[in-house]
Amino acid sequence: MNSLKTDVIVIGCGPGGAQTARNLSRKGFSVALLDYRLKVGDKLCTGIVGTEMLNHYPEVSNYVLNRSRSANIHCDKDYFLTIEKNTTQALIIDREKFIRNIAIEAEDSGTILRFQRLVSNFEISDDGVEVYAKYDGDIEKYNADVLVIASGYGSKLAKRAGFGLSEHYIYGYQTKLKNVDVDKVNVFSGDPLPKGHFGWVVPTSKNKGYCGILGKEKLQNNGLEFLLDMQQKFNFDIEGKTKVWGIPISPVDKKSRNRSLLVGDVAGQVKPTTGGGIYFAMRSADVAAEVINDSLLTRDFSEEHFNSYSKKWNNIFKNELRIGFFARQFYESLNSDDIKNILNHIEESDLISKDINFDWHSKIVMMAFKTKIKSYLKGKMLSKFKSLTFN
Repeated sequence: MNSLKTDVIVIGCGPGGAQTARNLSRKGFSVALLDYRLKVGDKLCTGIVGTEMLNHYPEVSNYVLNRSRSANIHCDKDYFLTIEKNTTQALIIDREKFIRNIAIEAEDSGTILRFQRLVSNFEISDDGVEVYAKYDGDIEKYNADVLVIASGYGSKLAKRAGFGLSEHYIYGYQTKLKNVDVDKVNVFSGDPLPKGHFGWVVPTSKNKGYCGILGKEKLQNNGLEFLLDMQQKFNFDIEGKTKVWGIPISPVDKKSRNRSLLVGDVAGQVKPTTGGGIYFAMRSADVAAEVINDSLLTRDFSEEHFNSYSKKWNNIFKNELRIGFFARQFYESLNSDDIKNILNHIEESDLISKDINFDWHSKIVMMAFKTKIKSYLKGKMLSKFKSLTFN
């Protein structure tokens, strides 16, 4: 059996796993990064991130397909609100190339990349971590001091390590488009979408784009009715089959144990409002790498030490995701008439003029509920709102 010893093993080469590996390798630690796929970064994703991404990861500017400073918000087929800003609000990036670049930079810094490795088993003990991966009919063994599980939503590996998974999730549906003549992000609710869902048509580059849906129910024919309705509206061509994936919308209670921690979708580190996970996964990876760095330097691999990961993470994200989760539940409680009335209120008020950060929604959510939007809160939703705090 082939065997490899490193300081850290990272399972999963998405934004969280790749960023964790890059950070630790740059600090001089040895890292093995394992992924079952051959093609890195090809997870289904619209690739929309806020401009704040540039402040933390300026290299993302090399992977921008399109920039958005405006959007049309539609409800049913007879109303839409246009939000227009003077500056770019969001970037639409080539996710696959961006994540691949992070992995390459990690490798350049010393990370050992191993693709097409399907992790079959692992053991975590007081003495270290042992991971077993299948490759080309053989079993490979990896040893390390620390294990990072960044293997995506619903991962059985997290359960095997004694972690729980996110209790709340939604489904995403997305189809690639070509010959798209659209210059704005278009967001849809109401007919023909079920209550609590929203859809989109997003332009990327070279007359290409995406059409997608997000919601908590599985849709018949993967939302084909909406796709065909959008095709008739925008006259685009469909390129390939609709893909479906699960998205967690609440963080797990426990993100770390002795010698192990979770990063990214597997930890529920995702915006509940839009299902976006790139930025939050990478910021979470930065926090994880700090804790692992201290652990390796002090040789303290206890659960108590690794709990500092959750504490640091909560200081940055907990309140934001709590408010975002409330906003999603509120949206799911509304019917089309409610949404139209709220959009009318937004258009007539000064809410559109407020500074809206694409990655941090809590501020605008709390501001919105200081207006008559609060009158739509009833029963449990009103109680949940009263329990929220905004720092």
